[in-house]
Amino acid sequence: MTAFKQTVPPATEPVTLDDAKAQARVDTNIDDALITGLITAARQWAEAYTGRAFINQTWQMWLDVWPVGSESWWDGVRQAPIMALDDVSYVSLPRPPLAGVNSVTYYDNADNPTVWASSNYFVDTIREPGRLALRLGSVWPVPTRINNGICIEYVVGYGADADAVPEIIKTAIRQLVSHWYEHRGEAATSPTTRGSVVTPMTPVPLVIQALLDPYRIRRLAV
Repeated sequence: MTAFKQTVPPATEPVTLDDAKAQARVDTNIDDALITGLITAARQWAEAYTGRAFINQTWQMWLDVWPVGSESWWDGVRQAPIMALDDVSYVSLPRPPLAGVNSVTYYDNADNPTVWASSNYFVDTIREPGRLALRLGSVWPVPTRINNGICIEYVVGYGADADAVPEIIKTAIRQLVSHWYEHRGEAATSPTTRGSVVTPMTPVPLVIQALLDPYRIRRLAV
């Protein structure tokens, strides 16, 4: 099993309140709180749609065991050794771009943590999604806690502020905020344990999806 937990959210948004108001042609302060909420909602929607993180944020990836590779079942005849399982030399870390890995920790059955030395692995920030890869001669440490015995803490995002985020992504967020603001009569504000969150109900225009499509992370079936 694999689980993810965000431990440090982005410190700012890719789009400022003034930028969003300019896009929506709003020149009063009456709806500032609403628009601020829409900016966060639009960023969260765009991150989920693309599978990316925009502003630097910290995540934990919790694993029961290290991943293994499996070979597809073969119902024919071939001359070759068949291996059902094989060790994988890397772990993919979702929500690119990967900025870095803070730590790799594994736990014993008494819940005692051990931080694995960074000299054992290489952080691949070029590939998307980024990877935590074994160094030559290293092997994955073995946790003795059965559940959530491994924790990889890593940072993802284009940078610490909006200047690092691609302009096309910011344009899509501004347009989405403007769209939801113009259709705010069709949006619902739902109370949650974290307060009031804006839940847009109108479909996202295809032009906004088209802006984000070049940045979308897709997995190909093999």
